Amino acid sequence: MKNRHHGFIVFFLFLFILLEGCSTVGVALYYKKAKLPEAQIVRNVPYTKSADADPVKNSLNLFLPKGKNWPTMVFVHGGMWIEGDKDLKVSGADVYGNIGRYFASQGIGVAVISYRLLPSVDWKKQLLDVARATGWVYRHIHEYKGDPKAIFLAGHSSGAQLASRVAMDLSFMSSMGLPQVMCGVIPISGAGYNFLNEETYQLGLEEGVYKELFNQETISKPFRKKISPVFYARKSSPPFLILYAGREEKELQQESLKFYNALVKAGTPSQIYSIPKERHKKMVLTLSHANKMPAKLMMVFMRTLDCTSYRPDL
Repeated sequence: MKNRHHGFIVFFLFLFILLEGCSTVGVALYYKKAKLPEAQIVRNVPYTKSADADPVKNSLNLFLPKGKNWPTMVFVHGGMWIEGDKDLKVSGADVYGNIGRYFASQGIGVAVISYRLLPSVDWKKQLLDVARATGWVYRHIHEYKGDPKAIFLAGHSSGAQLASRVAMDLSFMSSMGLPQVMCGVIPISGAGYNFLNEETYQLGLEEGVYKELFNQETISKPFRKKISPVFYARKSSPPFLILYAGREEKELQQESLKFYNALVKAGTPSQIYSIPKERHKKMVLTLSHANKMPAKLMMVFMRTLDCTSYRPDL
């Protein structure tokens, strides 16, 4: 069974963009440094003053366009929920910072966030961190001339799961006294959309994944459902743009397709695109590359979505 499903095991253990795994060759081919004056970057902004806040992890970097009333993308990094940071560099390339510089240079603000990692905190605190960062942007982006009504939540790999879960569950924003503030959501090469899938669960059980992630040998069906974004789809969820790599493992592609189908069934406005010839890890490098399809699709989505018409909770 392990040989037959080797790709699926890799899906659980290695394919949630551990950026150290992006080869030097991949960075050289895909990474093109975007230019943005340092004066338009605000680094290490704390987004919560909670008593349990981590001064390093509970912070974000802001990348600011010129002009005013621009949309803002809150970007959540990947790393299997146990790795990653907003300032992570690979072969000298600051991949997440480059996403910020690229979109800001094109008129879209970006907040690249860090968050506390498993197992030092539990899964719910990770989601709360993403929600707190998004709430901070909503409350403060006008101070930098951004439009608080045009906030997009995006993430890659495990970051896509976190972004989707927060966007679809109103309890996180309401716990901070905020409405649903996201105009749209962009999950990229996501995984963990449905932990209730039995094959996924059994393979994770065999490999000891749940002990690593949740400090539990096994996880109950109610818990698996609770952590899965797919079960929070509703008609009033913000519009989704789902992207996935055409050459990533079939199981990962199916995760995105099934998530999209669940959103459509619930009546959530949704789009999905398979990016030809791309792979899971390198997808994140395409997000700041002007000639790559993902950056173009994201740009169109954020520039054209009418954030004044979709405000069900305001």
